[in-house]
Amino acid sequence: MSKKAKDDFGPIDPKFDPEKYYDENIKPYMESKGVAKMWNYFMEITKTDYFQNFIKEIRAKYGIPENGFKMHDEKIGIPAETIVLPREKNDELREEIIEKICKKYQLHYFDFYDVIEFYIYYNILRPLNDVGAMGLFRVSDVIDEKEEPFGKLFQDSDDMAYPIAIRISPYASQRDLIDFIENKVVWKNSIKFLQNKYRKDNIKIGKIKNKKQSVQERNDFIWQNRHLPRKQIMSLITDKFGYDRTVDYGYIGKIISLEKRKRKEL
Repeated sequence: MSKKAKDDFGPIDPKFDPEKYYDENIKPYMESKGVAKMWNYFMEITKTDYFQNFIKEIRAKYGIPENGFKMHDEKIGIPAETIVLPREKNDELREEIIEKICKKYQLHYFDFYDVIEFYIYYNILRPLNDVGAMGLFRVSDVIDEKEEPFGKLFQDSDDMAYPIAIRISPYASQRDLIDFIENKVVWKNSIKFLQNKYRKDNIKIGKIKNKKQSVQERNDFIWQNRHLPRKQIMSLITDKFGYDRTVDYGYIGKIISLEKRKRKEL
């Protein structure tokens, strides 16, 4: 997808079905493994003390309620209160998100800035439904970018998140590309070689185990109630998730320890 933003996309076709368009053009990408890896990594970041303290401080600094603004309609994103930040304050907020979160965790600035800003305002975490965003790859028109560069900040973000590129012939098929990537010599001597050059040991993209959502919801619930006696937590788990999801006292303690470590180490 081109980085050029266009204000006028022309008249909307009255027969346009947004749900059908999403299912056919957006959903397959959003359900890809690369997006799942990045979103899982980002969700772990949001649980850290560092991230939560940053959100708390930034809301206080810009006069945003402690738990964000309420929304009339979460689906279309209409705030209950008008949010107006002077341009210089909006630029300052952007810089703080980029410097303190995106750069620290190597998140693409223009993908995750919007996600984090939305969370700051409304306390809701949701991914960008945009093909090419929030994944492990980005398709770029290299010739177009040379003719019309997009500014240093964008280039820096691309260089940080995607320092390796595969140029593709306009005549290559999907099978050609798959064969090229699956070639053991190409992967080991070219792609993997360059990946090792740019990898950083402290960045854990792809290293975080992707637990089932139901398991992570239970673990998050235990963490939120960690100040309560273990027996009471066990009872609350049974009430909320059912008897088959109940865990014993010892395992509750283990989950609390693991969740505490995750929030400190990432």
